[in-house]
Amino acid sequence: MKTKHLPYYLLSNTSLFALLGCSSDAQNQVTRGPLSIGYTLERDYSLNLYKSNSNGKLIGTHTTSYFKITYQGKRVGLTTTEGKKAQIWEARFLSDAPRTAMLATSNSIYLITDDNGSAGAGQALVTTVTAAGGMLSSYKWLDSDHGQPGREQTRTPMDNSGSSRFLSGGRYLLVNDRSVLDVHKLTNHPFDLISEAVIQQSDGFVRVSGAQLVSFSPGQAQLVFLGSRYNQQRNRTDYALLAVDFVKNEVYAVPFRPSATHFIWAEDATSDWLATYFDWTTDRKGKEVLRVHPYTQHPPWHGRWAQNPGDDQPIRYELKPVLPGMFDHFMRWAKNQYPAIEPKVDRSEGMISATFTLNGAVFNLYVRNDYKSLTLESTNQVLLKTIGDQFDGELRNGRFQDGFGEMDPD
Repeated sequence: MKTKHLPYYLLSNTSLFALLGCSSDAQNQVTRGPLSIGYTLERDYSLNLYKSNSNGKLIGTHTTSYFKITYQGKRVGLTTTEGKKAQIWEARFLSDAPRTAMLATSNSIYLITDDNGSAGAGQALVTTVTAAGGMLSSYKWLDSDHGQPGREQTRTPMDNSGSSRFLSGGRYLLVNDRSVLDVHKLTNHPFDLISEAVIQQSDGFVRVSGAQLVSFSPGQAQLVFLGSRYNQQRNRTDYALLAVDFVKNEVYAVPFRPSATHFIWAEDATSDWLATYFDWTTDRKGKEVLRVHPYTQHPPWHGRWAQNPGDDQPIRYELKPVLPGMFDHFMRWAKNQYPAIEPKVDRSEGMISATFTLNGAVFNLYVRNDYKSLTLESTNQVLLKTIGDQFDGELRNGRFQDGFGEMDPD
């Protein structure tokens, strides 16, 4: 694919602005059965006079791939919710479907299948999987990672021509966090988490915005999301897991105490965490039911590695929820492990801090009452990781547990 570049001395003001607009190049097709996918690359041109990220270029370009879908050589018409022609900026065949099928992505997402008609007499069947989803679409296989959800894939209007024209990885596909597509049966199951009726059904709990999908049930019938509601009487946020039967479009809430389940941050809610603190059971009708595991003695508290958003940010070791006594636990342990440490300790109202040097590296330790947190930082990331992992190993073996408090006291 070649684009002609005109020398600047040939561009008058008139011809320059004539360039601003778009151009396109048609590309080859990919065919499976009676369905075909082709695409056109469309370039939009704009002046960069006031753009700080233009890298000195006067004219900026943005390339978008628009896809054309045909059935037996005839274009498949797709329309928006307003009845306009849909611009498709991604199209992929479903490799594991029982017959030729694909997903086409626009503001809405469409399932296009072959109706299995006799030769020359068939037609394309179009189902809207999700409608009016905006300019960002997401896909996530629910069962691709040993029966649990895999990584999310996203698509926006850009040059998607280099991506695969095939989608595979599992049987159940979560689309835009609003519908589940059973690829083996080519059935679509939209579900509701935002209507007033559903919120009442889930005892006032709503899905935590931006929180990831937590888990997929063993029977592959329910999705689990993290939910929350504000408790006015106790002036705090209560949490629950929201289990969604996506075939029946039914939701129920499983409230839990953060301290009893070692839940501190929203990202703690993973499939492994659920498997540790919750159980899947069945009722008399054989329906899967999620419940909190009835521990008599909970697993020991331990720490985590945290990192600020952005590239090349240093990591830090964190513990939560801690009591002030955790400071002394850590320093006694550290001095026993590394006798050369001579900490400079500052005890002020609401916070205890210490600075010490080890192998030429400076370490800072903070324990804050308001956050119930312990934080260890250093510019020597290798040594920091060693010390943090060593102390965390002690915690996982059950030591220093009296240094932890409650996140949600009654």
